[in-house]
Order: sequence, then C-alpha cells, then structure tokens
Amino acid sequence: MRTLTRRFHAETGLSPLQWLLHRRLDRARQLLETTTLPMDKVAWHSGMGTADSLRQHMVRRVGVTPTAYRTSFSRGQIAR
Repeated sequence: MRTLTRRFHAETGLSPLQWLLHRRLDRARQLLETTTLPMDKVAWHSGMGTADSLRQHMVRRVGVTPTAYRTSFSRGQIAR
C-alpha cells in the first residue's frame, strides 16, 4: 500500500484520498452549475454523502458554500 501511495503521489502530486476528494468536488461543482438538484442530491451524486459534508469540503477547498457557489454561477450565466 505504501508503494502505491508513493507512486500515486509522484504522478499526481496528491494522495489517493486527496485526488478522490478533488474529483468528487469537481463533480459537485459541475452539478451545481448545470442542475437545480437539491444539495442532498448533489452530495449523493458526487459521492460526498451528505449535504453537510459537501458544504464543509466546498468551504475548505473553494472558499464558499455550495449555495453561494450555485448563486454566483447562476448570476454569471445571466450576465452573459
């Protein structure tokens, strides 16, 4: 397991868990931008589990809540 982790980090710059979390957050952002799904469904479909978990990870990585992210993106779409 340590060899896998070392090699994975050498290739991606991230641990396998960090990489997976980034992919899940990318998926959540995509869903927030393109759907009107409720937060619990966005969390489930992105693999984050719960809306609370999604919120905590979004704030930590992106700096805003999922609701604020969706609102900000929606305003950007209208302005175009």
